Amino acid sequence: MRFVKTTEEIELIQGIYSRSHELGVRALTVQFETDADTLAALLPPPLEPSPNPVGVAWVRDVGNSTTVGPYCVAGLALRARYRDITANYCLTLPVSTSAALTFGRDLYGEPSKMAKVVFEEQDEHVWGSAERHEIRFLSIRGRCNEPAPAGREENGMFFFKYLVRPDGAGFDTPPVLVHVIEDIGVSHARRGRGEVVFRDSPHDPVVDVPVRQVLDAVYTESHLYRTARVLTHVDPEAFFPYAFTKVDALPEIAEATIVHAQAIRRTTDGKGQWRKTA
Repeated sequence: MRFVKTTEEIELIQGIYSRSHELGVRALTVQFETDADTLAALLPPPLEPSPNPVGVAWVRDVGNSTTVGPYCVAGLALRARYRDITANYCLTLPVSTSAALTFGRDLYGEPSKMAKVVFEEQDEHVWGSAERHEIRFLSIRGRCNEPAPAGREENGMFFFKYLVRPDGAGFDTPPVLVHVIEDIGVSHARRGRGEVVFRDSPHDPVVDVPVRQVLDAVYTESHLYRTARVLTHVDPEAFFPYAFTKVDALPEIAEATIVHAQAIRRTTDGKGQWRKTA
């Protein structure tokens, strides 16, 4: 009865949940200066802007993992603070497999969406992108030809974990702020010049984040362990305007569906379809 787990199986799964492991990770990470007003407007309470308005874009090729196997992932985040903790608040996290999407959403509250994620490397040139609805909305590129320090480093991420009520009016329970910590062992690193390109999409509006100037581009090869904890419960009413990053633009989808239905009814095949009887 594999739908129902034994006590031993549950303990094994809980151990993997508590400290997932990713191997053979190749990544390009580009940091950039953004706009302070934009940063303040996009951060849900209780997060506060960091002293310097910094954004981070990345693409990773994960060779394997203890949770979802191999996959590719891209992301866009903003530097933020909660009390004495500084980490990156993730705005969007396109992933290449359904397993990665489900795991990250269910466990951490990641704003994951299925996408075509590309990661390429040739000599000192590294580039990657994320594409959905035939729009390549996020692209980064780096010419990383300068040695960078290897060794152990830590990366922190903020996510909000929540479930919208079945009637759409608020949440089932108050949202929680989750702090994910990546303990990264970097075996090889190079840095250099980078570029970030955002393209407009109603479903993935990364273009709303201005890129004032690129600060750094780093290519790394690593493995990492991921752990997480809940920091606090969040005021549901204050957070609700920020709770739609995980879904596409529903009004645009609904409007397109209505237009499509009207077009069908105007055709010969579509006329009278609703009144047909056997």
